[in-house]
Amino acid sequence: TLEAILNFKYSGGPGHVEGYYRNLSMGLHVEVEPSVFFTRVSTLPATSTRQCHLLLDVFNSTEHELTVSARSNEELVLHAGECQRMAIQVDKFNFESFPESPGEKGQLASPKQLEEERQEARGLEISSRLDIRWGIISFSHGEASVEGLLNQLVLDHLQLAPLQWDVLVDGQLCDCEAAAACQVGDPVHLEVRLTNRSPRSVGPFALTVVPFQDHQNGVHNYDLHNITSFVGSSTFHLDAVQPSGQSACLGALLFLYTGDFFLHIRFHEDSTSKELPPSWFCLPSVHVRALEAQA
Repeated sequence: TLEAILNFKYSGGPGHVEGYYRNLSMGLHVEVEPSVFFTRVSTLPATSTRQCHLLLDVFNSTEHELTVSARSNEELVLHAGECQRMAIQVDKFNFESFPESPGEKGQLASPKQLEEERQEARGLEISSRLDIRWGIISFSHGEASVEGLLNQLVLDHLQLAPLQWDVLVDGQLCDCEAAAACQVGDPVHLEVRLTNRSPRSVGPFALTVVPFQDHQNGVHNYDLHNITSFVGSSTFHLDAVQPSGQSACLGALLFLYTGDFFLHIRFHEDSTSKELPPSWFCLPSVHVRALEAQA
């Protein structure tokens, strides 16, 4: 909103010769409305634990058709007065690498003010990386920002977890929809690797690998005792990991029949794991496809 008072001074004719003039004051009130704005912001998990989908409900408040686009994303066409959902797949952000807010540098602000400044700084940095733009053909264009719209829950989902978990099947990293292939009867080597990006020591941890089959109808079959067999124990142990350190545990299992299998990795509840937020224990999904052994 812009408010101002314009003062005019004018004169003319004989009065101007005599030095007479008149004053006129005019009030000015201008309300500037955004061409596009976001009515709702939320997130959904992606197939990779290092990515997520940022969902933006975009509203076109103009009387013209316009397009909205983000970096590495297709254009969304919005008619006048129309609202549509825009999904942007983004790499999760390492907030520790973001520039410090003014309050953090001076260390004079209250905790509440520091948190508000921190959220504002993160929103500004995320907006610059998303690079959301709108345009009206042959008329106008501009930028759209999510600054000030990202609540703490959304920021938590956008943050790269301080504990980075990797699962490898026969040396192949599992962090996507693709299934790792193996042959029936051959040992499948599993490795669970932990990288600690937090400023504190974590662990030790105990975790159990539980195979199951997804029947694609909401039913998961965990009764696979006659179909799978572990070489050794199905429980893995990870030692304590120092900041910037890494630890790994190894194991193996056999698939006795062909099919598509998934591995659910469950943490043992103890005092160590309960001290940490659940978002720190985000492991990738593991999909293994057992094929007939080649003759």
